[in-house]
Amino acid sequence: EKWRAPESGARYEGERWSSAGKRGRDPRLVGALLERLLRQRGGLVLDAPCGTGRLGPALAGFGRVVGVDVSPSLLRQAHASGERYLLLGDVERLPFRDSSFDAVVCCRLLHHLREREQLAGVLAELVRVSRELVIASFWDAHSLPAWRRALLPARRAPRRFARPRA
Repeated sequence: EKWRAPESGARYEGERWSSAGKRGRDPRLVGALLERLLRQRGGLVLDAPCGTGRLGPALAGFGRVVGVDVSPSLLRQAHASGERYLLLGDVERLPFRDSSFDAVVCCRLLHHLREREQLAGVLAELVRVSRELVIASFWDAHSLPAWRRALLPARRAPRRFARPRA
């Protein structure tokens, strides 16, 4: 719900990132993975959820980018930053036919899904609309931050959920 708030686009674009290096890490990593794994360029790439379009410039070199997000505020921010093909929609029910995209990118969403069934549904939906490649980030249950969270008492209810690699 916090991403649907009217001011969420400005917050996500600005104050959420403590440095330019942290803000640029995901675009660099995703671009490098596409460079290595995508067999052809010039097709369609789905960015779901696209947020404020932060990955757009890194994805554009691989084809036309379509961004989908559930937040009107984030989409407005993405449009203001130059993203062209944007659609209000939910990653759990993508409004595309099977195998519509050459590559599908899902960055910084999966660790917010609490229920395994919801996670499985989103992953199935990403795979459904992809012809070739799905790149999805997740919070690894074996990472140092996940171990720290498991061992130290929480100050608040969790909003992110670490997942095993399997």
